[in-house]
Parts: sequence; structure tokens; C-alpha cells
Amino acid sequence: MKIKLKPLFAAMIALHASHTFAQAATPETQVTQVDTPVKKLGVVVVSGNQPTSLPTQIPTTTEGITKQQIEQTINATDSEDALKYFPSLLVRKRYIGDYNHAILSTRASGTGNSARSLVFADGIQLSNLLGNGVGGLSFTPRWGLVTPEEIERVDVMYGPFSAAYSGNSVGAVVDYVTRMPTNFEAHVATGYTLQPFKLYSTDSNYRAWHASASIGNKAGDFSYWINYNHADSSGQPLTFATRPRSAGASGSAGTAVTGAVLNANNANAPWFILGTGTQYETVQDHLKAKIAYDFSPTMRATYTFGVWQNSSDGNPVSYLRDAAGNPVYSGPINIAGLAYTGSGALTGGDFVKNHQEVTHYIHGLTIKTNTKGTWDWELAASLYDYNKDLLRANAAGNPLPNAANGGAGSITDGSGTGWNTLATRATWRPHGPTGTHIVEGGVQQDSYKLRYRVSAIAGNWLSDAPGSLTSNVRGDTRLTSVWAQDIWSFAPDWKAVIGLRAENWKASNGLTSFSAANSLTYADRRENYRSPKGAVSFQLSPDTVLKASLGRAVRFPTVAELYGATSTTNSQFINDPNLR
Repeated sequence: MKIKLKPLFAAMIALHASHTFAQAATPETQVTQVDTPVKKLGVVVVSGNQPTSLPTQIPTTTEGITKQQIEQTINATDSEDALKYFPSLLVRKRYIGDYNHAILSTRASGTGNSARSLVFADGIQLSNLLGNGVGGLSFTPRWGLVTPEEIERVDVMYGPFSAAYSGNSVGAVVDYVTRMPTNFEAHVATGYTLQPFKLYSTDSNYRAWHASASIGNKAGDFSYWINYNHADSSGQPLTFATRPRSAGASGSAGTAVTGAVLNANNANAPWFILGTGTQYETVQDHLKAKIAYDFSPTMRATYTFGVWQNSSDGNPVSYLRDAAGNPVYSGPINIAGLAYTGSGALTGGDFVKNHQEVTHYIHGLTIKTNTKGTWDWELAASLYDYNKDLLRANAAGNPLPNAANGGAGSITDGSGTGWNTLATRATWRPHGPTGTHIVEGGVQQDSYKLRYRVSAIAGNWLSDAPGSLTSNVRGDTRLTSVWAQDIWSFAPDWKAVIGLRAENWKASNGLTSFSAANSLTYADRRENYRSPKGAVSFQLSPDTVLKASLGRAVRFPTVAELYGATSTTNSQFINDPNLR
């Protein structure tokens, strides 16, 4: 809560002086008061930061950071950086602009479990629960739809102890609260990063820069905020092509090469580092518009529209050189008398070059009241659409350097994938805002659809249309939930929460195809679960609070876990449609 103290203090002094003068004045001197200078004070403004949408009354562990703290303590180049110093959280951001592996992990889940946490912005879901972990469709939160300039605060609730959230909250729930302007404002920001990187035979400088512009205003009951952000990033190498030393056979077969780096893997077994596997050049553009209308001082409707575009190139580099000094990307090789032939020979799969073009849209609508009286309610809806999601790559039989100019390859099309959410929520304070009970409840529905098709390209993988089918994965899931919880201050310094969440989950339209003659369909599934929640706290002293929380979390399978083809080289290796 911010209070402009200077006008308020002046008003108190003026009131006190006037009161003292009136008591001391005599009938003879009272007439001189007419000539006493009078100063008109300005309006005393009382303002506060926007509240979090997380449940603040639940006696479990929460943490928060404000806009001012982010500006003073964090060099935030993107929204992920705002979480940098939160306890028990880690965003696996490998480089600036990392769009497909920046998973949020918590103490209860690792970097391969993206479906064990939830991320929201103003109550709109940013978590991608189409899959769990990293993959071709990038099952990471849509971090790019929030920019540092618009963040008002970030709050984190640890653990599945609120009935208001699905079992995906088992690790943590993150909520970004973005701001709306109170008067006209415009901002321009830019940044530049230089990263020296040296590892194995790579010794280079990688650069990134970003620029953003924002404009907003409030006129009466209407306000808007428009932000454009552009980022151009060169990341360091992320993977490396290798061969175990033990896989080589003594002899002179294969092309004699130099440049391989002998090192040890994570099992301390010796292997050769042959070159970099992936190094991304990424260009991202993000446009976001928010429009809000205040129907009353306590009721606001907000519409959010966002466009996120990403263009990236994955570029491998071979360390190997033949006798003429030319880079070697394919074929049998010989490293210091160890021959790698047959299955050990280099292919285009060791040094994969790829290009990805992505355009995603998000729509969000929230209507909520904030009376702090007997009743408050909220309606939130969102739609996330993979309007365009194309990944092209050279084939294993089309290695570099020829693959840089075309040839055989593949194209992965995730267009049509997406999700939508709808949630209603009500808060009842039967004894007023300072009463002993706060009762909350709501109904939610989250729907997900996966459309993931991989096709071969025989001619030019850089530009040709899809050819023969390699794999086609489709499926839908839907989660419908009803929940309620009572926050009860049953004694001085004591607080308890009792909650229950009932969920109905459905998986349908499962399909995995690897050719016109090899297609698998799956029966629909339905599951029902109930998740009880409980917590109690005792304020032992002004500086010490004791808490105990208990919550059951049911994390339902994602569409990609049920039907996703995890390998295009082994067409029978699919995920489990009966996964619990």
C-alpha cells in the first residue's frame, strides 16, 4: 500500500494549527483570522499493488516478488528470469531465447517433468500440458507471452495444497500479475549480451540482443496496454556428436580424421567428441495487447491477445578433418587407428541441421470482482492455438555439407494443436471480510488436442511440401473439475483449511499411424478421482509460524504420453495408451 505522505502530513499540520488557534483566540483577535492565508491541498491518493490471484489465506508455503524488486535485483531479459532467485525453483533456460527446453522444475519434480507445475499470467494458463518434458512440440510454459516490462508481481505457491488447482500443481503454482496503466505511458527498452564460450574445440563469442516498446493509457473506465518485443539470439552449442572409444575396432578402415577430442562420459567411460550437434540461431517476435474495462470500482473485464513468432536454425559443426583439412560429416572414419564403420559410421543423424517456423496465438478473457465484501466471483477463459508449427530437418542419409543446400529430409507439422480452458470461481465470506470463515469454490474445464504429423521429403527439405507419411499422432484429453474449500480461523492465532477437488478425466480420438497400412486407434478412457486437501497453522510468535499441510494430487496423463510416437526410426515404439 502506497500513501502520498507529504500532502497527508501537511493536512494534519494544518488541521492541528487551526484547532489550536481557535482555542487560543480572543473576541478581539478573531477578526484577524479572515486574513489568514488559506492553502488548498491536493487530493490525497492511496494506491496499492495488484493482488495475486493465488489463494493467500491457505497456510502453506508461498513466496513473492514485486516489480520494484525485479528492477533492483534481477537483470531480467525475459519472464523466466523473474523466477531466478525463488527458493526450490529452477527454469532450465539454456540460452537467451530458449523456447523448447525451458522447463520449470521444483523440489518435487525434475527438469523432465513439465506437467508437474502450473504457470499462469493474470489467471490465464501458460503451462503447456499437452505433454510432459521436452519434445518436438516444446512442452514448456509459454514464457514469451509475458515480458519483464509488464510484470507487476510474481507469486509462487509450493505444493498441491489448494483445491483450486489440478494435480499438476504437485510441484508449484506460479502466477504472473501484469499491470494496466493508470495514465498515459510509453516505454522503450533494449539490451545486448556477449557470451564467450570455450569447450572442447569450440571457442567463440555468442551474442544476443532484444528490444521492446510499450504504450498504454487509461481514459475513464477504459484502459489498454500494447507491447512489442523482438529478440535475436545466438546460443552456445547444446549437444555434441560422440562415439565411445570402445566401439572402435583396431585397423586402418575408414577415412583417417583428426580433431576428435577424447573425454569421458557421465559414467566415466572414455569417448570421442566429434563435433557440436545443435547450436540455435533464434529470432523471436511477440506482440501482446490487453484491454480492460471497469464496469464499477470493484468489477473489471480484461481481454488479452498475444502473437508469438519464432524462427530458429539448428547448426551443427564437425571437429573432424581429413588429410586435406576438409570437414568430415559422414561415412566410415578412423580415429588414431580405431575404425568406426558399419553402424559406427557417421550419418546425417549425427550432425542434424534444422529450421523451425512457429506462429502461436493466445486469447484470454477474465471478468472478476474485488469487493472484499460478502461475495466475489471470477470467470476466466483462454484459447491457445498452434496456428503454424513447422520443423524441417535433413535426413540421416543426406548429411552435411550437401544437406545445407537441400536434398532429402523431413517436416514435422504441429499446426492445429492447442488447448482451451474455462473456469468459474466464487468466494463467500459469511461473516464479512474479517470473519472466521472464507469459503471458496469453482468449476473448471481444460481441453487439449494434439495434432503431430511427420512426413518425409525426397527432394529439397528446405522448401518442398510434405511427402510420404512417417508418423501421425492425434488425440484429445479433457479434464472437468469441481472444487470447494473452507478457510477457517477457528481460534486466535490458529487457521485451518479443508478442501476437496473432484475430477473427471477423458481421453479420446487416440490415433498413431506410421503409414497408410500401419495405423493404431485407441478406445476412449474415463477416470474419476477425488483429491482431499488439508492444512493448519499456528502463529507461535510475531516471527514464527508453524504449518502442516496435506494434499493428494492426481496428475493425469497428457495426450503426448498416451499416443505420442517417441521415435520415427522405430515405428513400433509408442507411449502407453493405458498409462495410469
